[in-house]
Amino acid sequence: MTTDRQPKANERRHDRLAMYRAMRDSVPGLDAMYWVMSALVASYAEARARVLIVGAGGGREIEKLLQNNIAVEITAVDPSARNLETARLAAEACPSKSNVTFIAGKAEDLPRGSSFDVATSLLVMHHISDDGAKLAYLRSIRDRLVPGGLLIHADVCVARVEDFDHLIPAYRKYAQHVGTCPDATRLELEAIAQLPVASDERTRALFSEAGLIEPQEVFRTLWYRCWISKRNPP
Repeated sequence: MTTDRQPKANERRHDRLAMYRAMRDSVPGLDAMYWVMSALVASYAEARARVLIVGAGGGREIEKLLQNNIAVEITAVDPSARNLETARLAAEACPSKSNVTFIAGKAEDLPRGSSFDVATSLLVMHHISDDGAKLAYLRSIRDRLVPGGLLIHADVCVARVEDFDHLIPAYRKYAQHVGTCPDATRLELEAIAQLPVASDERTRALFSEAGLIEPQEVFRTLWYRCWISKRNPP
């Protein structure tokens, strides 16, 4: 019985990883954001730097860091054990075997004594309500960065619903051009429409309140943006 279940479990893990990749590839240039993240870590962090990956579930950050053979110590956290298993699968598929620790939980669950040189928060905060929870989320990351530590942050970011709607036809055309499966396209659009997204102005205000320096935009495609910031010195 156990032997029969294991192949099916592995198949489901691979299916989830494949869907993550299909959704990423359906957005023009989005994969490049992860290469930008990897280059930023490589240019900023010294050898054996400590990197915190918040919301590591898709495994995309780990995948890019390991593919580039960046010698860092990675702590990958995600509240979903199932999603974290997908990240573990992505790590296992990479030839590089950097030090990766997987923790089922949130950044706030890590001891306050934890200190990281770099933290990534890619496509996480847009899932969190702006009722104090977004601010608490950013503060939980700030508290675990060394003074001057780098934060690489990406979110869905539009000022108005109309801005999202105007981009949908271009998204559909691109997804069709690259042969994205209809399920991935549907999931992407359904998910985005339901997110409590913040505008660029609101994102910058949250960073300031959280004790992070003014973010600098380093990447944009369709409704996705990526910024870098640092923890304010004491």
